Amino acid sequence: MRRYLPAGLKRRLRRWLLKDAGSAVDLTRYGYVFIVTYGRSGSTLLMGILNTIPGYRINGENYNALYRLYQADAAIAEAHQLCAGKARHQEPQSPWHGMPRARPAQFRQEIVTSFVTHILRPGPKDRVLGFKEIRYTKGNMPDLDKFLDFLRQRFPDCKIVFNHRDLAAVAKSSWWALDPKASEKLKVADGRLWEIPADERHFHFVYDEIDDSLANIRALFDFLGERLDEPAVRQALDTLHSPPPAKYAKQLAAEPTPQT
Repeated sequence: MRRYLPAGLKRRLRRWLLKDAGSAVDLTRYGYVFIVTYGRSGSTLLMGILNTIPGYRINGENYNALYRLYQADAAIAEAHQLCAGKARHQEPQSPWHGMPRARPAQFRQEIVTSFVTHILRPGPKDRVLGFKEIRYTKGNMPDLDKFLDFLRQRFPDCKIVFNHRDLAAVAKSSWWALDPKASEKLKVADGRLWEIPADERHFHFVYDEIDDSLANIRALFDFLGERLDEPAVRQALDTLHSPPPAKYAKQLAAEPTPQT
């Protein structure tokens, strides 16, 4: 039926479809910063602090979407390697039929490009992209080291910021307070992050060390090679970020008070 549309309407429809699809971005145009942490650590505030830097677009959580893309990439690479050079897998009777024709490197590049293009969605003035994610506990991500390798390889100039907070305070916050194993899980999660040494690509930021001097924030900005806009940072610090969800407060209020 489309062939009967007026020519002008066809052109407008085509332009709209192309605009909606979006052109793939050039990944090399940007720097990247990833905030790696666990829930209720102050990561939303840290995101807000970083977004005071002109040209920074550090997004919030995405339910570990990039980790799932990493898993897909790893699965395809493993399957392709398993079948490589084995003629029997070219045959339609093979359970791996078609896998030798797969192109893992191209798939890897395209899923990363698609993530940046359609999920991070850089604007015309952006120069550094990234996001913060809290799903780095062992239960969420057993292969943390391999995923961090994926980040470093696919985003060659990326910076990884590990965010830490006093674990006793975290364990009392929101959903953690409802989990009897919160302290144990958080100790493991925080410990895994501390095992990665600070260097030119990795920085450990401690939420509890934020004070009026802004010393640890200045150190972070120095690590990133960025100038600190003190009024903007202080405004971010004075702005409430990620208040505890009300539903957890209601649940905690309904919990019986333990006998002492």
